[in-house]
Amino acid sequence: MSKSIEELIPDYLRGLPVYVPGKPIEEVERELHIHAIKLASNENPLGPSPMAMEAARKVLADSNRYPDGGTLRLREKIAALHEVSPDEIFIGLGSSELIDVAARVLLGPGTIGLTSEGTYPPFSTAIRANGGALKRVAMRAFSYDLPEMAHAVTNATRIIYLANPNNPTGTAFGAAEFERFLSHVASGTLVVLDEAYIHYADRVDMPQSVELFRLRKNLLILRTFSKVYGMAGIRIGYGIGAAALVSAMNKLRTPFNV
Repeated sequence: MSKSIEELIPDYLRGLPVYVPGKPIEEVERELHIHAIKLASNENPLGPSPMAMEAARKVLADSNRYPDGGTLRLREKIAALHEVSPDEIFIGLGSSELIDVAARVLLGPGTIGLTSEGTYPPFSTAIRANGGALKRVAMRAFSYDLPEMAHAVTNATRIIYLANPNNPTGTAFGAAEFERFLSHVASGTLVVLDEAYIHYADRVDMPQSVELFRLRKNLLILRTFSKVYGMAGIRIGYGIGAAALVSAMNKLRTPFNV
């Protein structure tokens, strides 16, 4: 007897929540009859730089052509900014694509993905959607409990997701705390460090993540053009990671993703 489409869907996908973004501000104003200032999606109200808008206008005439599938020029520019190799740069649809593709590379049945309660929901979704068992550690005072997270790592842990500063609580951990945590993580476990809000951090002792990456290749650093650069609608993010990891991620990304 043939199965229905619903029966073909893996069990680990059936209970996944749908990501619910903040409503468009026009919809909120129409429903509530108010003038609103939208905070729900952490968008930059100042918008993009005039230089970015002018650059976008210049390429509109070529929008009938597919972009460079390897995003070479952008990877070279970002690599030069961070003094890494272009082969260590992955370009994605915001940092959201990187969160998912990293999980697709590393997770599957019998593996574990680790993150925290009270953090960015797509971390948990990426783990579960790619067949990994989800382990979440409780927060302490709205912050990551890094010592407890280090204690939760096992031989089956393939990926760990952290956001620094954290979304949505806004807390951040410092360099010494993070380096102690990394010292407890084996080289066979990837630590994904989402720094979407790094430019807003007011701690003076924030981790020097790119310098740490030079020493520990099991670190994947995520950055985005969506927040401080005010370009959320364009959907560009990037990751700094080991060349072998980036190569594997490129095999799974959508063609012409940016």
